[in-house]
Amino acid sequence: MITLFYAGILGLMSVFLANQVLYVRLRGDKEEKWRGDAVLRVQANFIENVPLALILLFILEYVNLQSYLIHLMGILLTIFRLLHAIGMSNNPGANYPRLIGAQGTFLLISAMGFMSIIIGVSNF
Repeated sequence: MITLFYAGILGLMSVFLANQVLYVRLRGDKEEKWRGDAVLRVQANFIENVPLALILLFILEYVNLQSYLIHLMGILLTIFRLLHAIGMSNNPGANYPRLIGAQGTFLLISAMGFMSIIIGVSNF
């Protein structure tokens, strides 16, 4: 049930990001080109990464990984996605929030993947 909480938060973030895309599209030429592209990429990156991360989080919760680790990973995922969105939305170039958000998400998904493999192999 822990994953359900984080899925809810991230689901609301997804709706917010989708509305940002809609807003940019409705504004058309009134929006700066880099900002419109950034909004689209933030939402696309979110949709690419969050579902897999939530599936892995749920699987780790299902196999009874300690609840504090599930909360830690859920909190980190939420923070990383927020940082990525902030970094992409406020600056057309490379910046630390964007870097930390993207790389943090990749590391977290990798860590959850490795944990899933280790737990899966140990239960053969």
